[in-house]
Amino acid sequence: MRHHDLVSRNTRTNTIASGYSLIGIRVTATILASAILLCSGSCATKKLSFRPECPSLDAGDYYFPEGALDSSRPKVDRILRDWYSKYLRAMQEPSLSCGPRADGEAYRFLWLRSFHHPIAVRIEKVGSLATLSAVELDGTGGHAPGTTVKRTRRDLSAAEESKLVAKLDQARFWEMRRDQDRFGSDGAQWILEGVDNGQYQVVQRWSPGPGAYSDVCILLLDFAGFRIPPAEFY
Repeated sequence: MRHHDLVSRNTRTNTIASGYSLIGIRVTATILASAILLCSGSCATKKLSFRPECPSLDAGDYYFPEGALDSSRPKVDRILRDWYSKYLRAMQEPSLSCGPRADGEAYRFLWLRSFHHPIAVRIEKVGSLATLSAVELDGTGGHAPGTTVKRTRRDLSAAEESKLVAKLDQARFWEMRRDQDRFGSDGAQWILEGVDNGQYQVVQRWSPGPGAYSDVCILLLDFAGFRIPPAEFY
């Protein structure tokens, strides 16, 4: 998938007054609009540590620690954690932010499109071996997860691994802000997680345009063999 296939969506922040719906949960204009003003340039750059022990699978912070998705808006943070976690559970994905993990690193792209299948692509490296796992559900990112229609697992080549590292460096992934100040009533959430050397990071963007961040996510889709029609790419 190349950059010209990426459909860029206009910012719809001005439409927030009527409320913003996430999976049937309505986030009021007061929460979102005021939250954007509260968040300064440093509010979401504090480093997150990997948690050696996980809470229960059904806990609200199993996949994402409290405050990881929005450090200045607890209500929005909870809604986003519930939303993303619902899909990761349906995919039977492990948590990347906690649990017994040997020395190594891992990355996962969760793609929640309002009107198309949810997809997750995960890469884990232990020692010299890097493996890719991907899953696609038959639901939609804006309504319900559905059930699994595709699973992929394979080893990653050294060349592919090097390409991923280069893309992550170009995006300055470990230094990116975690939260977002750009919302829309539909589109797609692009959520990229990483864990390395005891540090955890999660970055989320709504329908990002071409750039270093989307390049990383698109590369993971390519590695997993997904060929997305341009009309379904947003």
